[in-house]
Amino acid sequence: MKILEEIIEFENENTELDFKAIQYDKIKFENLLKDLISMANAKTENDRFIIVGLKHKPNGERQFLGINNDFIDEASYQQLVHNNIEPELNFDYFPFEFKDKKFGVFKIFGCIDPPYMMKKDFGKLKAGESFIRKGSHQTRILRKDIDYFIERKISKGYFNGEISVYTHQLGNKEFNIKHIPFKDKPSEKARLEITKLIKEKEIVENSNDKNLLFKGLNFNHSYIVPTPYEKRNLETLKENLEQLDKTYEDDDEYFIYEESANKFNFKIFNHSEKYIEDASIELKIDKKNIFVCNKIISKPVKYNHFLDLHSSPTNSFSYENMNYPTVKETEKEYIITEIIGDLKHQIEQDVFTVPLRILLNPDPTEKKAFVQIKIFGKNLKTPITEELILIF
Repeated sequence: MKILEEIIEFENENTELDFKAIQYDKIKFENLLKDLISMANAKTENDRFIIVGLKHKPNGERQFLGINNDFIDEASYQQLVHNNIEPELNFDYFPFEFKDKKFGVFKIFGCIDPPYMMKKDFGKLKAGESFIRKGSHQTRILRKDIDYFIERKISKGYFNGEISVYTHQLGNKEFNIKHIPFKDKPSEKARLEITKLIKEKEIVENSNDKNLLFKGLNFNHSYIVPTPYEKRNLETLKENLEQLDKTYEDDDEYFIYEESANKFNFKIFNHSEKYIEDASIELKIDKKNIFVCNKIISKPVKYNHFLDLHSSPTNSFSYENMNYPTVKETEKEYIITEIIGDLKHQIEQDVFTVPLRILLNPDPTEKKAFVQIKIFGKNLKTPITEELILIF
């Protein structure tokens, strides 16, 4: 992200930005709670950032330290914040590579319900304590700060309309997930073809009819146009059969993760006469019976299976990959996020620009899975929660 590169290299600490030299380990959890509360309460409409791995001096000089020990998982911080801060505070924590260093980035966003405060005692922090960041410093919340928050809420107003989330048509909450036809994989089709040809050519080689021997020779050999299997000799076919999984590895991957994947999307409808501003959406799906692809697998270009000359473009910068939903995973679930922007009223809208690719495990232990949905927005007091069902 260009904006993060510029922040790390050029920006000074301010109301929306703080730098930390080292990660928040358990000893520093009090500091983390205090810093996140202060950032969330800052008087700004923008996202706020805490960059870890950078030492910033008062004179503006900076030292790029990076994170050299194990990168702490976001889930640990999320649980800490959920248990100790109210109301719900939205943030992400992720690694960011810059100048051959790994930094940690806290992105605090969607802070529409200040003041944020401690919901219970934690170390030296007491229930009800609250802080605010002003410039490059943080102080305790004052009465005038609370008055400011109340006035801002009243002036903006919250969205209180009705939202519908559904699959194919209004009211439909189910989406059917199909199984992967593994028997139709390119490697399996080639295996059947080659096995059949080997049997036929073995019969020919064992035959007394010398006129049939031409069937055991290679014809039309080319470095550009692949030689059809039926034109290859017996020895070559046996070698092809041994190398089959490797030869068709990219083709099988494309078949499974793109051609056979379920293209999951759903719709959202705002019944109100008011926009939901800066809307985003989060899905959570249990991993027990489902696999969710974190990118689009591009179609491999095979020039010659016989010589194993091929090209497998990653397609990382294609339209579909650049617009594919963000997929993260924890030990038990997938977390999928998408930015929607302003959710207009009285207009049906697909949630994903590019549908999510979902695969069903070969032997599912259940017949359905639930998709837990949260819709966030700048003018939503609390996230809107919905649920869809994947049927298989």
